[in-house]
Amino acid sequence: MEKEKFLVVLCNCGGKISEKINFKELKELAEKQERVAEVLETKDFCINPEEQVKRLGKEFSGLIFCGCSERSSLKFNEDRITKLLKNLGINPAMFETVNLREQCLMVHDDTEGMNQRAKDQFLMAYEKLKTNVEALKENLKKRVLIVGGGVAGQSCAQALSDMGIDTVIVEEKPYLGGFAASIPALWQSESYPSVCTSQCVIPVVGRETLLKDGITVYTNSTVEKIEKENGKFKVRIRRKTLKVDPEKCIGCGKCEEVCPVEVPNEFNLGKTKRRAIYKAFPLALPDVYQIDEENCTLCGECEKVCPTSAIDLSREGDTIEDEFGAVVIATGLKGGDVSVYKELGYEFPEVITLTEYQRYRANNFFGKKPREISFVLCKKDSVGYCSRLCCLETVKAAFMLAKQVPDVKVKIFYKSLGTTGRAFEEYRRRAEKLGVEFIQTQVEKIERKGEGELLIKTENGEYYSNLAVVADPLIPAQYRITEMLKVFTDIYGFPLEFQPRVINPLETFVERVYVVGAAKGFKDVQESIESALGAAPKIYRDLKGREKKYYAEIDQDKCSRCETCLMCCPHGAISIKEEKEENRVVIDSNLCRGCGLCYAACPSKAIRFSNLEDEQILKMAEVAFKHLPKGKPRILAFLCYWCAYGAADLMGYNNVKIPENVRTIRVRCSASLSLDVISEILARDLADGIIVAGCPVDNCHHAWGNYMQERRIETLNESLELLGVTDKKVRWEYIGVPNWLKLANAIKEMNRELTAIKEGSYVQN
Repeated sequence: MEKEKFLVVLCNCGGKISEKINFKELKELAEKQERVAEVLETKDFCINPEEQVKRLGKEFSGLIFCGCSERSSLKFNEDRITKLLKNLGINPAMFETVNLREQCLMVHDDTEGMNQRAKDQFLMAYEKLKTNVEALKENLKKRVLIVGGGVAGQSCAQALSDMGIDTVIVEEKPYLGGFAASIPALWQSESYPSVCTSQCVIPVVGRETLLKDGITVYTNSTVEKIEKENGKFKVRIRRKTLKVDPEKCIGCGKCEEVCPVEVPNEFNLGKTKRRAIYKAFPLALPDVYQIDEENCTLCGECEKVCPTSAIDLSREGDTIEDEFGAVVIATGLKGGDVSVYKELGYEFPEVITLTEYQRYRANNFFGKKPREISFVLCKKDSVGYCSRLCCLETVKAAFMLAKQVPDVKVKIFYKSLGTTGRAFEEYRRRAEKLGVEFIQTQVEKIERKGEGELLIKTENGEYYSNLAVVADPLIPAQYRITEMLKVFTDIYGFPLEFQPRVINPLETFVERVYVVGAAKGFKDVQESIESALGAAPKIYRDLKGREKKYYAEIDQDKCSRCETCLMCCPHGAISIKEEKEENRVVIDSNLCRGCGLCYAACPSKAIRFSNLEDEQILKMAEVAFKHLPKGKPRILAFLCYWCAYGAADLMGYNNVKIPENVRTIRVRCSASLSLDVISEILARDLADGIIVAGCPVDNCHHAWGNYMQERRIETLNESLELLGVTDKKVRWEYIGVPNWLKLANAIKEMNRELTAIKEGSYVQN
């Protein structure tokens, strides 16, 4: 059996395609090609492809499928083709497609021109497949780092544990639970106007985390360093203190009883006291006492009374080196700085933030119950967005206060109140019934008139209060981890989801780095847990590894260390490896998303881009117009993998016709097409016009690839103008999937211009 040969499948889609496209001629053309071993003609390849191939009784090394679109087909897209290849034992990179239905049959009227294009598109696919290389097979570490031990991080770890995946949770605080642990009453859900207490929820979640197999928890710890290597995340974790052995401590509290040092307890905003050996709050987990090394005098009293010899004051913190196949960012939110609002008087002791209010309420106002409390919404101008949870939390807090302490007068000052959802609106109604006063106005200034006395000045009048609670904007709890991982963020520091965001809500632009809970935006506890549970099966699936058809590699002998690729890569797959003699630029192919931006940008041609090299594109261009009659304009359209190619598929479905003299090449990203290859196509007169179409503004799957390519095309056109080249055209278009008409019009317009040039009637605008 000949394994080095290709199978060509001609599927006529129930006879529809062969009504106009001559399958006999196409079959004859295919059979003439040296590497083609068999041509299978069928009307329904999508129904039972494995059986149809097996009936041939031969083995093949590659497949050319001619039929419906591998991008848009609802029956036989590239995922189904990949599955077929796997079932047949063919490497998944060894296939190409010829889009006969959507981009030949459905978009052309002239049967002769349609057949010319079909033959040329086949030859292009054949030439490319001849030089394809095998896919890169990933072998990934089945171990996950979760940064952040809040409810989202823990829930993700628990779900992964149930799937047999080991996880390590790194939490910088000495306890699990995150921000939610400080909130006494947790909003339950959108569907039910009630609360849960954190004193119940946090220990329940924490106990399950600590008791499950496969979950390792490091509290009081930070991630110091992350390096990417061969698809792994090599991580250094710093454990700040180990003076209390977590394996021996039974949480009896005898050490705390004898500690002579007393300091403010930061968990309660410094309003209560704690010892130098302590638990942040009684139900904190792990149930292990912590030593505050900054305030500990090393007197040794705690060591003497510990019944399990868990304390060793000579023991220092340490570092742990570990490797992971995936990372989950679950670092949550924190309250932003409200001191920038000078008019709100945050410097006064009677003015606190909404996040601080949680500890005031949990501690019964630290013994100083106010007569009147005023909640102030909303000052979002310093951060530029609505934090979404502030209105909800304020109304809930006001309702709970009015219900539990009815003799306290409660006011809410607001400009606009976002009472979204069923339960939230019910809270508002209940609060009003209990006497909470909702005042729609703008707070202009808060003045202190004496101890415990505030004057709140608004655009509609003045009000007295004993305590003002200012809704603080919510911001990312930390930025270090996103910087370490090179995760692409928005202007506010929140990780951006990988495109298309609507179906990748938990993936970042970096392969196998996920974001869950409030770290990705404003979520309550239930929503945070929902996102964590949603991420777990995706992580499980991704850690199985896959075979990548497209990936970049670097030739160190050619690399000039200019770091252009490092700046181009939107997926954090390129890094600098520090070595004694000189630093090296390293591309981690296992973390590469195959966009090709680095490949096209490299000035030294040191990067290889598997299965979409310039040489392959040139081979395709050489045969692209072999069957086109001389004298007709030759238009080559390079369409980005998802958006522009999808738009081209939709032209026919919307009964839009285009000239038959266009040929399409599907590229990974518009910016994976180098100016060098465009220039060579023009210089060698392989085409008269080139259209490059990429994702629409703000929607590139590879962050800035479309912007890069637009600027390159502008530069190229300026050069062509300076050189006096007037008989060639290069055009850039932003094309989303719904922009099929815009793409069709661009092709038609270029065809008119090139036709006029050939006829000598073209006039430059």
